[in-house]
Amino acid sequence: MFKKILCPLDFSEFTGEIVEYAVSIARNFGAELHFLHVIPNLNYFTPYESFLTPENLIAIENNIEAAVDKDFDKIMNIIDMSVKKIVKNGAPFVEIIEYVKAESIDLVVMGTHGRSGIEHILIGSVAEKVVRKSPCPVLTIRPRNKAFKMP
Repeated sequence: MFKKILCPLDFSEFTGEIVEYAVSIARNFGAELHFLHVIPNLNYFTPYESFLTPENLIAIENNIEAAVDKDFDKIMNIIDMSVKKIVKNGAPFVEIIEYVKAESIDLVVMGTHGRSGIEHILIGSVAEKVVRKSPCPVLTIRPRNKAFKMP
C-alpha cells in the first residue's frame, strides 16, 4: 500500500518519537523512507535588510546547514535502515507539499506541536497546512508527554 513514506523533521525535542513511527511503518510496508528538513528562508524573520547582508546570510546559512548535518547524523546513528535525506530551503509546508508531489509520496508521517491560542496564530501550524494541501494521507504524531490545552 505505501511504497514511499516522507517524514519531515524539524529536529525538535520530539523528533525521535516521530522517527520511531516512520521507521516502524516503513518497515511494516517495506517502503522507502525519506527524511526532509526545510530550512526556513531567513528573509521571513527580519524586515531589516541591512542586518542580512550577503556575507551575514551566507555565514548564517552555513552554520544552519552544519547544525542540520549534525542533527541528521544523530538520527542516522539510532536507526538501522537506509533512508533518503533531503534538505531544502523555503517555506516548510510549501517545500513538503512540493516534495510529496515530485517524489510520488504515498504517506507523510510528521509531528505536531499542539500549539494553540496566540502561539498558533503567530507561528501557524505546518502540520495543519500539510494535512489540508497534501495529495496523500498524512499521519500526525502528537508527542506522548505533551499536554494539549483547550482554549
